[in-house]
Amino acid sequence: MLIGILAALLAAGVIVFVIFLRGGRIDEPMPYSRSDRILGTSVQESSIVMEGIAGDLCVGPKDNPLDGVNGREGEMAGLFAIHEREIPYSLAIYERTAPRRVTQLMTLLVAYENLDLDTAVTIEQEDLPYGLSRTCGLSAGNTISARQLLNAVAVSSAEDACMALARAVSGSEAAFVEQMNRKAAELGMSNTNYTDPIGRQDEGQYTSVYDTYLLLNALLKETELTNALLTDSYTLNYTRFDQTQKQQWLSSDNLYVTGEVSLPGGVTVLGGKMCASDTENYAALLVQDNYGNPYAVIVLDTDSQTNLYERMEQMLDTISSR
Repeated sequence: MLIGILAALLAAGVIVFVIFLRGGRIDEPMPYSRSDRILGTSVQESSIVMEGIAGDLCVGPKDNPLDGVNGREGEMAGLFAIHEREIPYSLAIYERTAPRRVTQLMTLLVAYENLDLDTAVTIEQEDLPYGLSRTCGLSAGNTISARQLLNAVAVSSAEDACMALARAVSGSEAAFVEQMNRKAAELGMSNTNYTDPIGRQDEGQYTSVYDTYLLLNALLKETELTNALLTDSYTLNYTRFDQTQKQQWLSSDNLYVTGEVSLPGGVTVLGGKMCASDTENYAALLVQDNYGNPYAVIVLDTDSQTNLYERMEQMLDTISSR
C-alpha cells in the first residue's frame, strides 16, 4: 500500500511539473481555417487573421445561385444584403470588367471627402476636353460651387462636372485619379483601377461586381451623397464670366430613380448609376426593403436591355419577398 501511495504521489508530481513547463498553455482550435480562402486569395497558415476582419462586409463565393434568379453565361452580377453581411446571389463577382459610368461614384466620394462644398470653382478650358459625351453645359469662365458640381454628377452623370471636381480637388486630372486609386485600395477594392474620373472605355480601367459593392457600401455611410443620388431632377445655378446668373435644369439619368423603370412592392431605391442602351447595359443600385434594410443590386456586364431589366427585377423581387 505504501508503494502504491508513493507511486501516485510521483505521478501527480510529474503532471504538475509538465503543466509548469508548459506555462499552463492549452492547445485550442484555431479561430479560422488554416487553409481558408478570402476573396479568392489563399490565406497561408502563417497569415495574421485579426478578430473582426471583414466583420461588417458581405463575403462569399464568386458564384452562388439563387432560386428565381436566372443569370446568363458571360454576365457579372450580385445581390448583397448589407446589414446581414450575406451575398444571396452572385455570378462572377470577382472578375474584372469596365466600370463605365459607375466610375463616377468614386469621383463623387473622393470629391466629397476632400472639398468644402461651399468652395467656388471657376471652370477652366482643361475641364472641357474634346469628346465629352454628357455635360451639364458649363463653359470656361463660369463660377459654380462644389456642391452644385457634386449634384450635377450624382443626378445626371455630367462629365464636365466630373472634370471640374477633379481639378478642384487635386489640381489636375492625373493627380485626382491617383487619389481615386488610393481610396479604392483603402476600401479593399483589389480588382479596381481607374484611369479617369468619368468612366471612359480604357483597357487600364476596370472594376468588379464585388468592388462595386464595396464602393456602394462606402457611399451608404454618406447621407448627403445618397440623397443626391436619389434626386430625380436638379436645377443647377452658376455665374457666367459676364457675372450674369445662369440656371440649367438636369434630369436624373437613372431610370429607377425617375420611376420610368418600376420597382416591386416593398423596395425603395436609394440611388446609384445605371445605363440601358443598345451598346451598354449595367446597373449598380442601393435599395432598401420595407424594414429599412439596405441592399446593393449590381449587374455590370450583360448583353441587352432585356437581360439587364430581367436580372434586376429578379434580384429586386427576392428582396421584396425576404
